[in-house]
Amino acid sequence: MARTEKPNKPFERPTKRVLIIDDEETIRQVLTEFFKSFNHGTTYMVETAANGAEGVMMVLRGRPDLVVLDLHMPVMDGLQALKQLRNIDTRVPVMVITASRDSKAAAEALNCGVFAFIPKPFDFGQLDHLVALALPNARPRQSFSPA
Repeated sequence: MARTEKPNKPFERPTKRVLIIDDEETIRQVLTEFFKSFNHGTTYMVETAANGAEGVMMVLRGRPDLVVLDLHMPVMDGLQALKQLRNIDTRVPVMVITASRDSKAAAEALNCGVFAFIPKPFDFGQLDHLVALALPNARPRQSFSPA
């Protein structure tokens, strides 16, 4: 069960912890800014790891509410990290992001219970909706379209 910190003040937004595991610093920075810009009625506290081993250690120190995971990384790749994460906690939603077109790796990731498999370059609108679906209490941005 994902934790949501209850606000102390009536209008304070709940906080969700997000862990981004990707070996590309640019991707980690872009996704961190992306979570800061969300307007889901939730505040996102983002932590990052540069490889799977570092990400697994961070999860052992404190469970995130959502993990965003790249598949191909040095030290420990995403599939190995995903298996370790699932051994620690099967309830944390994991979104896999990757530039790889390896369908075998994608199938294996999906069999390990990922919430979503997102190809790079990713669509921020799609990512926005997937985050809202993965995390209770998060609502996607409403786009206005005239009838």
